[in-house]
Amino acid sequence: MSDVSIQTAGLNRRQWSKGVLAGALGLNLLSSTWAALPTVKLTLLLDDTSSMTHLPVLLAEQLGYFKAEGLVIDILEQPNSALSVETLQSGGLAVWSAPYDQVLSVPRKEAWVAIMQTGRTPQLALGVSRKNLPGFKRMQDLNGRRIGVPALDSQARRCVDYAMVLAGDSPSNINHVAMGQASQAILALRNGTVDALCMPDPVMTLLEKKGDVDIVRNFRSAKESQRLFAGAMPGHSLIASQEMVRKHPQACQALVFGVTRALKWLRTAGPSDLLGNMLDNPIFLDRAVYLNAVDNMRESYSVDGVMTTDAAQTALRLRNVLEPQAKALRRDLGLTYTNEFALQARSRFKF
Repeated sequence: MSDVSIQTAGLNRRQWSKGVLAGALGLNLLSSTWAALPTVKLTLLLDDTSSMTHLPVLLAEQLGYFKAEGLVIDILEQPNSALSVETLQSGGLAVWSAPYDQVLSVPRKEAWVAIMQTGRTPQLALGVSRKNLPGFKRMQDLNGRRIGVPALDSQARRCVDYAMVLAGDSPSNINHVAMGQASQAILALRNGTVDALCMPDPVMTLLEKKGDVDIVRNFRSAKESQRLFAGAMPGHSLIASQEMVRKHPQACQALVFGVTRALKWLRTAGPSDLLGNMLDNPIFLDRAVYLNAVDNMRESYSVDGVMTTDAAQTALRLRNVLEPQAKALRRDLGLTYTNEFALQARSRFKF
């Protein structure tokens, strides 16, 4: 694939706009004709391979879409986000599958970029224990309670805190407990270590189906997320350092191509397709629970990988409400994501 220089002469208005965006991020425009790379090894960082927030990425690997683009993917599970941050900063070929709002916590000098959106909602659910909170009616009922979240610096915690703010209460009145892996969260809920959980699927679908929790906030739903956050709230993205995006645009594009194909596959996959490509997962002991979890998550996945300005602004607003002291340190929002790769993929796969 040859790079295409941005020239003002002969470009229509849309092409010129794309050139300005690419220039702001130090990218080269990619031609619409794509040839697979010579084999490139890339490390994909994620917090928990059992989490369905990563399903499009894991399916892209299983279905051979990365291989078709010339990528060899090394999936590295790092439950501690600090380890993923360290890996990104090391300068290697590494991309992090994590909530987009992680980019907003990075100091200006670090310059990370979301190269595509994989989740168009936070892809979480808040469930309260039927045993510990049988009379739950409103968010204030969580005052003094222990809420399990994947990590203390997680989008799950921020979603719960924001829901408390909207209810007119203070997040300081609840106690967040880091759960780590999915199996630990299930055990903690069932033995009463926590009174509620805000986690991704399959954990929440499994606990709801087994009668352990009542779902009181569904952050998987596009409609409910829109209502709660007064705008679209993005979930997971693929995050890379700006240096990697600048030096290895073809590898970034190949990665986005592979995940975009998986997103398209997920849109129409039926039960037999899903079961035929079911990932190894210690939580999915019941195929019916797996199918139900996919149905609960399906609308949370991005349609085409494109991040909207409104979604990015909603994520920024939530961060500023919860962390006003960091507002002045945040980078210009337009530099935190690029749609260049997703738009190329949308064109190639005819969305």
